[in-house]
Amino acid sequence: MSIRSVIKSGVLALLLIAGSFGAAHAGCVSKSAKATSYSEASAKWFAMETMVQAVSWGLWPGWVATGVVDGYSVKNEKYKCKSGSDGVTCISWAKFCKK
Repeated sequence: MSIRSVIKSGVLALLLIAGSFGAAHAGCVSKSAKATSYSEASAKWFAMETMVQAVSWGLWPGWVATGVVDGYSVKNEKYKCKSGSDGVTCISWAKFCKK
């Protein structure tokens, strides 16, 4: 067995373990994102957009139109923002739970 095969097997095992751990949390998934924009409000919007896309691209059009993640409740939404020479960068965290 080659080293590549061993590494691939290990990665696959970790993915399976991580996937089963997420499923045990009653339809909830935690996401995080980082976005930079010209203002804090805009950076937060782009960070949330990225998290919504990470949950499902199918949710994105509705969220852009209404600001609501259809079929999910968003819990523990948090942002840490910092100004810099390229604008404001925000790191976001939230838990998305199926309703």
